[in-house]
Amino acid sequence: MRLGNRGPGATWRYAERYLGAGTRTYSRFAADLEISPTYHPQHGAPSFAVPTFWLEPHHGAWLCNGLASPLPALYRDGALLLLPVHPEVLDTPDLPGREVLRHVRRGPPLQVEPSANARTVFVRGMDGREVVPHFVKLHYPKRLSRFTRRLRRPIIELQLWVAAELARVGAPLLPEVAGAVLGHDPVQAWGFLARDARALDSHDGADSDELTYTVPLFALYGRDVHAPDDPTLLEQLIVRSGQDAGTWASRHLVEPMIRLWCDVLLRTGCAIELHGQNTLLRFAADGRRSRLAYRDCAVYVDPALRAEQGLTGPLPPRNVISRDIRKPRAQVFSLVYDSFMGSHTLDYVARLVQDRFGVDPAVLHRHATDVFADAAGRDDLLPSTVAYYDNQLHDDGGWEVVDTGIAPRWR
Repeated sequence: MRLGNRGPGATWRYAERYLGAGTRTYSRFAADLEISPTYHPQHGAPSFAVPTFWLEPHHGAWLCNGLASPLPALYRDGALLLLPVHPEVLDTPDLPGREVLRHVRRGPPLQVEPSANARTVFVRGMDGREVVPHFVKLHYPKRLSRFTRRLRRPIIELQLWVAAELARVGAPLLPEVAGAVLGHDPVQAWGFLARDARALDSHDGADSDELTYTVPLFALYGRDVHAPDDPTLLEQLIVRSGQDAGTWASRHLVEPMIRLWCDVLLRTGCAIELHGQNTLLRFAADGRRSRLAYRDCAVYVDPALRAEQGLTGPLPPRNVISRDIRKPRAQVFSLVYDSFMGSHTLDYVARLVQDRFGVDPAVLHRHATDVFADAAGRDDLLPSTVAYYDNQLHDDGGWEVVDTGIAPRWR
C-alpha cells in the first residue's frame, strides 16, 4: 500500500486486513483462523452484517466502567440491552442461550468490517445509518491462533476494569467502555464489548491533530497481500521523515513501547500486551511525529505491584497473578514483554531495518537495554532468560509457560 493513496480512515481499515503478510511466523499456531471465508479478514467480503438481539433485563446484564463515551447509548434502549452476535456463532449447536435468541426480538444489524483478529469488528453503521465509528469484540467459540476466543463475563469485566485503570493513569488507549452478556451464570454468560476508536491520550499536545493516520503496528512491517512488491509502511515513513532508520525505529517504536509498558505496569500492575495487533501507531503523513496507542485490555494483573502503589481495592475476576494465574510473576511478565513485544513484534522491526537500511539489530538492542534500565528502575521484574508458551494446545483456553533458555534481546 502506498501511503497517501487512501484517506486516514480507509488506510486504517485496509491496514487491519491486508498489511499483515509475513507477520504470523512467530509460532506454528499464529496463522490459524477457524473462520469461514465469508468473514475472513483477508479473504472475505468488504463488509458484512452482524445480527443483534434485544434482551430484557432478566435475559442478561449490562456492564460498564463509567468512562465517558457515546457508545453505551447505541446498545441500550431503556432497560433493553442490544446484543451483537457474530453470524458464524449463531450456528454453534451448543451455544448457551441459543433458545433465548430464537425467541427475542431482532435488533438493528451492524454494518461491520473485520479487523486483523477476525472476531473484533469495526462498526460503520447500524441498520443502514451511520454511527460513531467504533469496534465491538464478539464472542467467538472457535480457535483463532492459539486460543478459542470465547468472550465470557469474567473477561468482559476484566477488560472494563483494566481500561478504567489505564485511563486513570493517562495511558494512550482505545478504551473498552461497555458490554453486555446473555445469561446470569457468573462464569459461562457470554456477550460483547464496545471499544472506542478514538484514543484517550493525556499527553496529546498541540500537534495531535496532525497525527491523522492510525495503523496497527504489524502493518508497519507486514507486506500488502494485494501488492506484495510495495514498500512497507515502515520503509515509507522512514524515507519521508528524512531520519536515519535506526534512529527512527528507536525513537518512534522501541523507546516509547518500552516506556509505556514499564509505566503502566509500575503504576497499575497491568502487564499490557504490546504486540503487533494491540499496539497502534498514530502518525503524521511526513513520518516525523508519532504516538503510540494501546487496545485490548485482556491482560494480566499483579496485585503485589498494585499494593506497592497503595492500590488495595477490588481486583478483576480473572487474570490475577497469584490468584487464578499460578505461574511465576517473572515468567508471566517475560511472556508479555520478551515474547509478545520482543519476539513477536520488535524482532520483525529489527529485521526489516537491517534488510532495507543496513541497520545492525544490535543498535536497537543496545538502545532498548538502556531505556528499559531507566524506565523500570529495578531488576526484579523479569527473569534472566525468556519465557514462552509450550509448543502445544491445551483444553478450554489453558496454557503453560516454559523457560526457553534464550537470553533476552530487548532489555
